[in-house]
Amino acid sequence: MHHQPYRIVVVAGLLTAFCGLSGMRLVDADTVEISGGGHLTGDVSRQADSVVIRVDDEIHIALPASRVRRVVDSDQLAAYRAQAAKAGDDAELHYQLAVWCVTASNVPGNATHYRNHHLQRAISLDPDHARARAGLGYKKENGQWIKTSDLMRGRGMISRAGRWELPEAVAIDDFQQNTDVNAKKWIKEVKRLVALVLRDTKKSPEALAALKAIEDPLASSAIADQLNESRGRGNYPRELRMLWIRLLGKFRDVVSVRTLVQAGLMENDEVIREAALDLLKEYGYGSAVATYLPLLRNNDNKLVNRAARALEWFPDSELAMNYVDALVTEHKTEQAPSSAINAGFGDGGSGLQTGGKKKVFVRKLNNPAVLRLLQTIEPDVDYGYDQQRWREYFASKRSEFSGDLRRDL
Repeated sequence: MHHQPYRIVVVAGLLTAFCGLSGMRLVDADTVEISGGGHLTGDVSRQADSVVIRVDDEIHIALPASRVRRVVDSDQLAAYRAQAAKAGDDAELHYQLAVWCVTASNVPGNATHYRNHHLQRAISLDPDHARARAGLGYKKENGQWIKTSDLMRGRGMISRAGRWELPEAVAIDDFQQNTDVNAKKWIKEVKRLVALVLRDTKKSPEALAALKAIEDPLASSAIADQLNESRGRGNYPRELRMLWIRLLGKFRDVVSVRTLVQAGLMENDEVIREAALDLLKEYGYGSAVATYLPLLRNNDNKLVNRAARALEWFPDSELAMNYVDALVTEHKTEQAPSSAINAGFGDGGSGLQTGGKKKVFVRKLNNPAVLRLLQTIEPDVDYGYDQQRWREYFASKRSEFSGDLRRDL
């Protein structure tokens, strides 16, 4: 008696067979998970460099060992096989089995492949099974089930990181990412060049020339970092700090304006501070005033005067009353309760007391920088720190202007 020889199929590419080559095999068998997706079910034997799956008596499939992600023993799938046998040709049961497969650890290995198989089986039995369709990414459009991916692509959307986005949004995001990458490259490059300049070697002039030649606005963050980090460093060359000011004035972007506004407020080096304020007069006027004006009400008296000093570069007669209000300001300081022990004696007896209430001290302070700011807009008037007279003066001036305006009409 001659036996018909079985056929061996060598699989080199991606194989998407699931639970046998035709239909569901419910007999006990091992399952081979294939790298990149797909399963094969059958009796498994391992060779030196391959895994052979006997699908049936005639067909054996050999997979290169490199394409096998893992082998799941038949015992591990016993519960699953029992559930699959019960599902039969019932679409709803196959849907429920799909959910079961991805619940907890009901199915070992990549349970998503099992889930997708039973969702596909459900819609093959009931094409309008809405939940199975949704699970596979379908939507109903004009009475037809359409893959959500096809629907969104038809609307011109692009899939990005699991989300569908407009091409314009993707382009903006890509641009921002590229911008961030290039900005980080500039931070490293500027640090390298500055280090060469500060070493004062034969390479220093070349490095300084390279810094002066920077034209790319994406370097603004790197330049801003250098200016901020150099503040207060006595050994940092003023020439280099002035270079940062000039470059930021040339870039004219958000980072540059913000950094120059900060320099105009906080710089102790008068040359650097005034250079920053001069540039803000050309570009950044609005940002400067919007930053400095609220600081006239700050509880820190030093900051009040710094803000007024900076506002001298942007005098505005329309803001006169704001200046007057800041001419003399109240500043509160708190003193923590004392922990000392005090002895008390009196008609009611004697005893020891500890602590006390927090004390709040209020001081009224004149602000010379604010007075200079007022004199910038009214150089021929000087009421000193008399706020009431300044208010009356500006109120009268406005009344005269209104009267003139009415006569002109």
